Amino acid sequence: MDLRYDTEQIILRDSAEKLLAERYDYRTFQRIADSEAGWSPELWSKFAALGWLGLPFDAEDGGSGSGAVELAILMEAFGRHLVIEPYLATVVLGGGLVASLGSAAERRAILPAVIDGSCRLAFAHEDRSAPARAQRRSDGYLLQGDKKVVLGGPMAGTLLVSAELAPSKIGVFVLPRDTRGLTVRPHRMIDGSRAADVALADVTVPLSALLGGNEDAGSAVEAVLQRAIAALSADAVGAIAVMVKATTDYLKTRVQFGQPLANFQALQHRLVALKVKEEEARAAGLFATLSLDGANDIRARAISGAKAKIGRCARVVHQEAIQLHGAIGTTNELSLGGYAKRLIAYEILFGSTREHLKRYGAIIANPQVASQGLLIAAES
Repeated sequence: MDLRYDTEQIILRDSAEKLLAERYDYRTFQRIADSEAGWSPELWSKFAALGWLGLPFDAEDGGSGSGAVELAILMEAFGRHLVIEPYLATVVLGGGLVASLGSAAERRAILPAVIDGSCRLAFAHEDRSAPARAQRRSDGYLLQGDKKVVLGGPMAGTLLVSAELAPSKIGVFVLPRDTRGLTVRPHRMIDGSRAADVALADVTVPLSALLGGNEDAGSAVEAVLQRAIAALSADAVGAIAVMVKATTDYLKTRVQFGQPLANFQALQHRLVALKVKEEEARAAGLFATLSLDGANDIRARAISGAKAKIGRCARVVHQEAIQLHGAIGTTNELSLGGYAKRLIAYEILFGSTREHLKRYGAIIANPQVASQGLLIAAES
């Protein structure tokens, strides 16, 4: 199986690296993270001009029709440069739901505005306690509940809110931010990005607010969440790679006892161990990406396996990198802390490392699934 990038993928990778190296250094990240808005409209417009906001959408919806591999290439570049604009929230989660569930009219109404950068979306899915509920009425729905950790919520003009319509059945509702009874409470995440808690207090919406009219959207939501985890995993791989390289470069230049620290065999072994963790994370992320179009059980296995493996690798890398740098590794002046916080956020979002490890164990307990190996990747 040939895992090399094709010409278009190489161009995407190189153009992303070039732009972000020029426009998104660590000081830029700090400035954006510390700003009141928490994102850069100027850079967001640049992303739109480069076609990045339309990357995963079909050509008929105005996108470029690229696949999961192209999305992973871009997300890895975002991880390498600490990009905190709401790309995952708007394009992967919100846009992914509209593309998957929306009618032709809904896609025409929402996706072109996402692609040109004028519309930002957020998906409110994780319940604070009891599930949010949607009560059917003759002229619409009554929504009640509380959502937490809504990524990109503070920047979003439109929220996609999941709610239980019946036992084991959920729908996704399209709500303008100014909907009566909808409250958005912004907060800053550990990695500098923005999220929000969302409260639904007797929110009344018309029947047309139910995305695609689909009253059983659970499988579509799960598939979009899996794509988001794969994309976020690529982001984490980018952050891991930067931390490994920064640590290697530091040990080559930091002189102690009359020679660079990298000359000491014990530290060489630790650097090699970090590089191994980077490659393990990269392999797990690639397998998850290549499995996205596979059967449900294989896809679930690859996604949870990647989330657990990369989470463990991330923990080892950011702890070792900071320790090998010494006290300077804990300061805000050095970018290392920014990458460490990004990897900590990765470990928590969309289910912790421990939770996905349990899911993975339950999945591979099925001998038929466990025996599949890399078959789905080979078929891709």
